[in-house]
Amino acid sequence: MIDEDDIGTEEEIKAKQGKIKRQRNLPQYKNLSEDEFQAKMAQKALGIDVSAEFEKRIAKKYAEFDNDYDLSDLKINDREALRALIQAVITLEDYEQYLFKLRSAGITQDTLFTTEKLHKAMSDLRADISKLQGDLNITRKVRKSDQDVSVLAFIDGLKEKAKRFYESKMSYIFCPKCHMLLGTLWVQYPELERNKIALVCGRHLENGEICGEKIIIGTDELLKNRGTSDKLITPESML
Repeated sequence: MIDEDDIGTEEEIKAKQGKIKRQRNLPQYKNLSEDEFQAKMAQKALGIDVSAEFEKRIAKKYAEFDNDYDLSDLKINDREALRALIQAVITLEDYEQYLFKLRSAGITQDTLFTTEKLHKAMSDLRADISKLQGDLNITRKVRKSDQDVSVLAFIDGLKEKAKRFYESKMSYIFCPKCHMLLGTLWVQYPELERNKIALVCGRHLENGEICGEKIIIGTDELLKNRGTSDKLITPESML
């Protein structure tokens, strides 16, 4: 038989429901499925949970991770690993604070043993943290590798854009003798070696003669030469 006192008043029931609803929006719970969330609430009801203050610290750390990484698609095992990582980081911070207090008070025979034990515990914690970071793929080495790949991709993208830009520009062909601009052109396939351009200079010189210089140049050569047959006389702004 159910004792009515165990059920609670309607106001108490609503208060409990409101509290659970608010907790549902906490960072450490918002990505849980309904079944996972209910399991967490059941643990809290049975008292199988850490203190409220510790939960606040976990929530704060979780928010920091959420700010640096995309945690929206974490599976249940990843979330548990992240929680374990956060707990280890918080514990390590506490150990460091306690160790600082011990050192500030001065190392004595009494504190020496405690200090050694703390160093051992902190070393083990750092190993656990490193392993958990590796499991979650958020180590510094992985992040640096991702950044390197991003930088390389960015540089490759710039090179590709530059290549397309040069290919899309008009090319300038000058007379190699009198430096007269003989023509500008754009071709669809400038990289093909078989594409050749032959031009004859018809400039009238001061002595009444015609220059008559002939130039034969390939479009691939123009492309390699940044779109000109003579970079020495081509303005930098045109290259």
